[in-house]
Amino acid sequence: MCGLAGYVGPTAPVDRARLAAMGATLAHRGPDGEGLWTAAADDVAVGLAHRRLAIVDGSPAGAQPMHRGGLSLVFNGEIYGHDALRAGLRAAWPHFEGRSDTEIIPALYAERGLDLLADLDGMFAFALYDPTARRLLLARDRLGIKPLFYAQRPDGGLLFASEIKALLAAGVVDTAIDHQALHDYLGLTYVPGPRTLYRGIRQLPPGHGLEWRAGRVRIWRYWRARLASAVAEPGPIPSLRAAADVLRPALVEAVSARLMADVPLGVFLSGGVDSAAILWALREVGARRPAFTVRFEDADYDESVQAAATARALGAEHHVETVRPDPAAIVDALTPMMDQPFADSSAIPLWSLCRVARKQVTVALGGDGGDELFAGYRTHFAWALGKAWRRLPTPLRALAPRLVDRLPVSHGKVSFDLKARAFVAAAERPAVEAHYRFKQFMAEDLRRSLVPAASEIEPTLRLFEAAAAAPGAGTGLDALLACDRAIYLPDDILVKADRVGMLHGLEIRVPLLDHRLVERVDRWPAGHKLRWPVTKVVLKAALAGRVPAGVLTRRKAGFNVPMARWLNGPLAPLVHDLLDPAAIRADGLLDPRPVRRLIAEHRGRHADHSRPLWTLLCLMLSRRALRRRWTAAR
Repeated sequence: MCGLAGYVGPTAPVDRARLAAMGATLAHRGPDGEGLWTAAADDVAVGLAHRRLAIVDGSPAGAQPMHRGGLSLVFNGEIYGHDALRAGLRAAWPHFEGRSDTEIIPALYAERGLDLLADLDGMFAFALYDPTARRLLLARDRLGIKPLFYAQRPDGGLLFASEIKALLAAGVVDTAIDHQALHDYLGLTYVPGPRTLYRGIRQLPPGHGLEWRAGRVRIWRYWRARLASAVAEPGPIPSLRAAADVLRPALVEAVSARLMADVPLGVFLSGGVDSAAILWALREVGARRPAFTVRFEDADYDESVQAAATARALGAEHHVETVRPDPAAIVDALTPMMDQPFADSSAIPLWSLCRVARKQVTVALGGDGGDELFAGYRTHFAWALGKAWRRLPTPLRALAPRLVDRLPVSHGKVSFDLKARAFVAAAERPAVEAHYRFKQFMAEDLRRSLVPAASEIEPTLRLFEAAAAAPGAGTGLDALLACDRAIYLPDDILVKADRVGMLHGLEIRVPLLDHRLVERVDRWPAGHKLRWPVTKVVLKAALAGRVPAGVLTRRKAGFNVPMARWLNGPLAPLVHDLLDPAAIRADGLLDPRPVRRLIAEHRGRHADHSRPLWTLLCLMLSRRALRRRWTAAR
């Protein structure tokens, strides 16, 4: 896990001092070392900057930028199984100097050129410069676990970095607001790629490569889960029992591959099935690793009892720490990650969990991806419920909106009234639209009233419809899972894990997103994942009798926080500071009148507006962080 930045162009888009400034913004991603390299030849200028978190081969042989066989490279992530690849390449590649997995990339490139991406197993983002071909290659892993952003210059130059803040530090990119990205953010609480909040910056999509040559950029997709699976595993679909029998060794293989480290490694353990699956697989390979759980004093948000039961049953060394979160302090600590707005409030408890784990380990295995792979979200449950709902008599369904509007407003954790209103508003819609509306945090009309200056804005629904229509997306539940893996997983879940982990110098690995596992499960029918009222059917079948039964039967808890109460309590001063009408007018992006109404209704408990208010608060936090960076740069 590291941070990278750089440029390439017919002339230097930035000088060496600015390249150093770009790298300095990524210091939190790499506390163990830094490197800077520039060169100019044949009308091409190139510069690479790197910050290192040493996980494998902490010797100087693993330092970056790395130069092997005339190729230069900066890399972020891990390549699993690199020792086997090295053994096959050693005879033809005499340039190996150490044990670093990074060395595999120039060796594979020398042998296979741009086709090397098919041979890489892991989580990665990298930039490789080939001076002979005068080519720069950028690439991102299949599922989007590691981030990579870029900005094209009018003169044909290209800048790139692990985080947007590094591109902003260059001082030569267009930072005008992308109003479509802003509109989508307000609805989803995150900016869906490939857009960013800034018109001049884009994100390389998961499973894509980018080639720069002579000022021209070509982007291509090198992987799709279902299409890859159809080639790798032709033949009949296994029964549920057979699929469960296949899944167990696949889980063990995925976890085993991710134990590669020269530093201490542990596991995040909640009360749910995903982290239990990882802990079970660890035991199967005979690996004893510490498990970490945070305990919250509010029983509605605490999973430590269930996590302790799992740890006891699987013989794990379990570390539990009680946290009494100071929301304002944690929000302040999270602000450095907000180089564009991000409002998934579960980043707050994750910050506490990472802080606890980092006291003992540098790498942690997490359960991210299980919900998107095995259909574990409430929205998937709502999709199945919606099929039954639409079979009810029309008059009864027509009465439902009036009934739910009369429910008392609760500020509890994902309250019944909040879920009921969301379900009734979406259930009559087509499947993909209903799925989007279940996930929508702010209605389209409210968003348009908040940003009246925006024009030619398309509904955010179009992103979900495009994902559902992509080759290999499937239909029904499979299409909804394709939406989640194309949008929510890389742009929310994995962003949160990467940025929050990196704020603590902690690498988070995600075994459930092993690409071979994803290809296999993606091919299985929807009934293997969701059979009303059971979610994650095949995963639970695979673990039956192997983990505590309570883990398999308890309802999904989620990593939520009591945001509705916090906004009226410890976060109220921040709301007053950043969402005050005068502050909003001074910022110039939003209309303060709808914001004032949302605050008044929430404080009066006439409605639970915690989701839109938190979304707006994070937007203004990111705006404030940007202004502070500009001030410091001067």
